Amino acid sequence: MPVWLVSRYDEVRECLSNPALSPPAAFAAEHGLASPLSGLFEDTVIGSNPPTHTRLRQPLTKVFNIRRVDQLRPRIQEITDSLLDEVAADGSADLVQALAVPLPLLVICELLGIPTSDREQIHHQAQAMLAAGFDPEAIAASQTAAAQLWDYMADLTEEKRRSPGNDLVSDLVAASGEERLSQSELVAGCRALVIAGYELTSGFIGNALHSLLSRPEVAAELRERPEIDLRGVDELLRHDGPGQFNVRFVNVDFAIGGADMHPGDQVLLDLEAANTDPGRYVDGTELDLTRDSAMHVQFGYGIHFCVGAPLARVEGEIAINTLFRRFPDIELAKPADEVGRNANPFQRSLSELPVRFSPPA
Repeated sequence: MPVWLVSRYDEVRECLSNPALSPPAAFAAEHGLASPLSGLFEDTVIGSNPPTHTRLRQPLTKVFNIRRVDQLRPRIQEITDSLLDEVAADGSADLVQALAVPLPLLVICELLGIPTSDREQIHHQAQAMLAAGFDPEAIAASQTAAAQLWDYMADLTEEKRRSPGNDLVSDLVAASGEERLSQSELVAGCRALVIAGYELTSGFIGNALHSLLSRPEVAAELRERPEIDLRGVDELLRHDGPGQFNVRFVNVDFAIGGADMHPGDQVLLDLEAANTDPGRYVDGTELDLTRDSAMHVQFGYGIHFCVGAPLARVEGEIAINTLFRRFPDIELAKPADEVGRNANPFQRSLSELPVRFSPPA
């Protein structure tokens, strides 16, 4: 099928929000095709169109709003401090394994009510699901992990139905009657929340710390005043966010940027190019923590704007400020361009981030 690459900021936003284009899972469902990505986003807000999308999104917006996320700040700070306590005496750490991965994993699992003993299992299944790429063995492993995580979430929702707790899964179970969520939609939504609420945020935190530590002048400012705000967080998301591409399929004849697209055409949206578009951002490839980057497309745009964006922003803000406050002389332990990255065409993230610092006296 024809594939269009869209890279300009305005056109990417138009494609993200125009109902003439559908997310892959919605397009597949509407045309009787196999669901992509092992069915990861089938029956979810990410992979549906209105009116289904509106119904699925409503209970989530009651939880992932700025007011509710602000109430989580003390707990996110507590988790961050605990993770850094574990490496403080060593004088060195791999920040991917010590902070970027476990922080959002612990936060989303606590929100969902997933027991501590199961979090390592969730981590491995989520990674396997997203590592498919184009390798047949990895695709098979992704499908296996998707099925395992589905079964886990199905069991969890049934447990919360019998014994509700103070967690998001219990809230969604309670809302399933009121909002008319089917069991399949409930389980699918919980599984997608694990992926979206943990894997992408961990990629963002790792990328952000790499961007800061690889720029001595920026790192020096943070050492003097570790008070990065949400404006700086958005600039880090714009500059080196985890999402590389987004995909849409054309529903009806559609024209944009001088191109005529037709039903069934695939549209590949280059988020990185859009977020550095010189028509939108002056010196867009440069990092400027004072820049107003709130309208970047890393979280999407329109009705599919990421419902978990407030949580991801707060996690990044707390992780960065706490790290530089506790270890003011922190620096990379290897050249910035030699730090390993994961091989994933759709997600930009680090496989390691080795650093060194002075242990506390």
